[in-house]
Amino acid sequence: MTRRLAAIMDADVVGFSRLMGLDEAGTFATLKAHNAELIVPAIARHHGHVVKFVGDGTLAEFASVVDALSCAMEIQKAILLRNEDVAPERRMIWRIGVHLDDILAEDDDIYGDGVNVAARLQGLAPPGGICVSQQVCDQIGSKLDFKATDFGNRRLKNIDHLVRVWRWLPAGQDETAQEVPPAAPLPIQKRPSIAVLPFANMSSVEGQEHFSDGFTDELIATLARCRWLLVAARNSSFSYKGRSIDARRVAEELGVKYVLEGSVRRSNTKIRITAQLLNGSDGTLLWAERYDRTLADIFDVQDEIASEITGTIEPELGAIEFAALRGRSAVDMTAWEIYLKGLWHLYKFTLVDLNMSRDLFEQAIRIDPTFAQAQARLAYVHIQLGWYGSIDERAGRICEAIDLAERAIALDQKEPAAHLALGRALALDGATAAGIAHLRNAIELDHSFAQAHFALGQALCYIQRPEEGMPEIKEAFRLSPRDPHLWTFYNMLAIAHYQMGNMEEAAGAARASLRSPNVTFWPAMILVAILGRQGKVDEAREAIGTLHRFRPGMNLSAARREFYFGDNATMTEAFVDQFIADLASAGLPQ
Repeated sequence: MTRRLAAIMDADVVGFSRLMGLDEAGTFATLKAHNAELIVPAIARHHGHVVKFVGDGTLAEFASVVDALSCAMEIQKAILLRNEDVAPERRMIWRIGVHLDDILAEDDDIYGDGVNVAARLQGLAPPGGICVSQQVCDQIGSKLDFKATDFGNRRLKNIDHLVRVWRWLPAGQDETAQEVPPAAPLPIQKRPSIAVLPFANMSSVEGQEHFSDGFTDELIATLARCRWLLVAARNSSFSYKGRSIDARRVAEELGVKYVLEGSVRRSNTKIRITAQLLNGSDGTLLWAERYDRTLADIFDVQDEIASEITGTIEPELGAIEFAALRGRSAVDMTAWEIYLKGLWHLYKFTLVDLNMSRDLFEQAIRIDPTFAQAQARLAYVHIQLGWYGSIDERAGRICEAIDLAERAIALDQKEPAAHLALGRALALDGATAAGIAHLRNAIELDHSFAQAHFALGQALCYIQRPEEGMPEIKEAFRLSPRDPHLWTFYNMLAIAHYQMGNMEEAAGAARASLRSPNVTFWPAMILVAILGRQGKVDEAREAIGTLHRFRPGMNLSAARREFYFGDNATMTEAFVDQFIADLASAGLPQ
């Protein structure tokens, strides 16, 4: 065997078995044509050679990493053009991985970790795209116009070290809108179900029936974005319009568990909407709220209140659903029921409860491996364990979260919780652009998803864009004013104000965070920095005492470490340096 440094390119067809099932002879002919007309000639033009063909895959070696990556990009662009006239379901799309490493060569074959890494990178590549390692990016520099997206550190199968991954797609293709396997059906029989009755028009102004009907339509549509919730169709709900009817009868006739009803009252420029959630089995009142607004734009008001109701109902229903499961053993429960129990423990946000929720989500996945929501929430648990658990485990937690979230998206591309988990994990790992793209996608899928708005605000603040992050954090407050993770909302609000130089507002938000349930040391540390910046030495000394009750012995060195996950900064160096300087001014020891 001989050893040499080489650039390895691994290419493989996406969904080859599915294509063969559609048309075996045609698929095989297309594969041969791709290899003979596009792939092999491109490899030769770029001074590489084909090591071997393995089924529908191709392994090639290059002496130059620039040649290897140029070849991969040329191949993907050529295949994209060739597919333009092919029906979408019959397109042959490739994934490619490129890595630079030492290899072992013998009898015209190559071996070693470098070959394995290239294969794993190929598996992570988006359909029609390329994944490369950090080593490839470091070598490329400005030699190629290679606009790749940082996709964080990854733990690859059978590789004993983390590999930082970069993804590339031809111009015009969207990273968050790739072809994926069909979404697995959710366990319908166990999902909560709800009917929204037409809101009663009680306005003193004539001709306002259209507003109450329009609001009901908007509320039904907004609730329907919650993929864990079954919502009765609009036509079914509106069959009860104008009738005084008992919620129990509605629930029985429509086959739902909950009924949401309410009223709309308008007087001149003011409007009041009341909403109440009823138990369909006995008609008891579970939740009620009143919303008062000044009427400027009808559609804005409808959208705003509908999203606020939806954002509030999710945690309310979660608590109600769990109450019925309390005391039951997981042995007697379905995957959906175990998932609900895990969600309840997740929302407690303590280290003990987070570990319990992790175990429950893992049980649900063992029962149903296609359960995308459980995969997504398990990813989110690992992110939270990175914050609440040992700092030495953070890098590994983030890698685990990225893997789980991508698995969830592969199962159900339209699951907002999966994009939330992936977006937040990537942003924390330093892959900010990709993380923000997924967080925006989560919001697009569910406008009422308070946690996604918060995470987007956090990601924007972590790259020193608090002016953009602040509205997202405030939207999280609006959508979920009683959120179980409210302390983080206030904490991030404090950081945003601190970044913008609004020290009094920052201090107020930090103190509000400290008064919230399940709070950690973070707002205490933020408050110390704020008071240090303001020169309020006595108050800072008291805040340091509070910080040390959360984290005994916390000093400047430990505080700096808290802003990092693995080897990658989650906040800019300029921010961290300023923050540590303010902690020092407050009197926090070295």
